[in-house]
Amino acid sequence: MRSDSGPITRNLATIPSLTDPINTDWTITQLLEWLSDDARQHDVALQHPLARIEALMTGARWARTPSTVALIRSIAAAVHDDPTRGSLRIGELSPQQEPGVPERIPQLA
Repeated sequence: MRSDSGPITRNLATIPSLTDPINTDWTITQLLEWLSDDARQHDVALQHPLARIEALMTGARWARTPSTVALIRSIAAAVHDDPTRGSLRIGELSPQQEPGVPERIPQLA
């Protein structure tokens, strides 16, 4: 129980159950390197953590649940568009950083 009346503020990406098995200390570049393993690219267990990370990075709202591959591509495109995002740690992502993008349809490369 909290002894003060202040709100609990935690970034979504720092709550372990929301990002497991992704390490919140990794940078986005390290995450993309880890995801370069073909087996991980199709691991449905990564879908929800990647969706949270991708939403925090891009503010995208998908019409339906995206595949892990689509999420990885979207994260990679965000880093391509702004290379400084690659050095962000996953645990540093927060809803306050979310861009105000109403809907984004990823382009296939």
